[in-house]
This record gives sequence, C-alpha cells and structure tokens, in this order.
Amino acid sequence: MPYTATYLWFVGICSIATAWLFISAIRLCRQVEDRSERLRNFSSVARRPKLVNVAINRDVASDVETQALRRGMIARLLAIGALGIAVNLIAWTGV
Repeated sequence: MPYTATYLWFVGICSIATAWLFISAIRLCRQVEDRSERLRNFSSVARRPKLVNVAINRDVASDVETQALRRGMIARLLAIGALGIAVNLIAWTGV
C-alpha cells in the first residue's frame, strides 16, 4: 500500500508529539521523585526514571502537589497511547 503525503505528514506530526509528551512525562516523573523521599536518588550516579513506580503510586509522597504532578504524568502517558492507537487505526483502515 503506497502511503500518501498526508498520511506521512500525520505520522510525522504524531511522532514529534509523542516525543514531546514522553520527554515531558519523564520531567514530571523526575519532579515526583525529587519530592518523594523513598524515590529520591541520593547517589551521584544517573539512573533511569521510575515511570512505573510513579504511575502506580508506589513509594510516592501523598501530598496534593506531588499527586497532581503524578496525574499530569499519567495523562501524558495516556495521550501517547491514544496517539499510537490513532496512528495504527488509520494505518489499518487505509484512510
């Protein structure tokens, strides 16, 4: 199936939006980790963000601001999933 220019533009814009959403979700995850005592990185060695722990609210501080940051991160991850589903549905239907 040859892809049209419109489809390729759509996929390109969705990929840029996905990258932006993922980077902002990581930034929010880092902020939540800094506010939560059990998730904080006390070593000088860099590590991967604990996206799963923050998403399932494991060892996260229970104050209102931290939970708001966590909900914002989850919203961005859900938006990434919605973009992926939209792109796949359009690819499968051939619109």
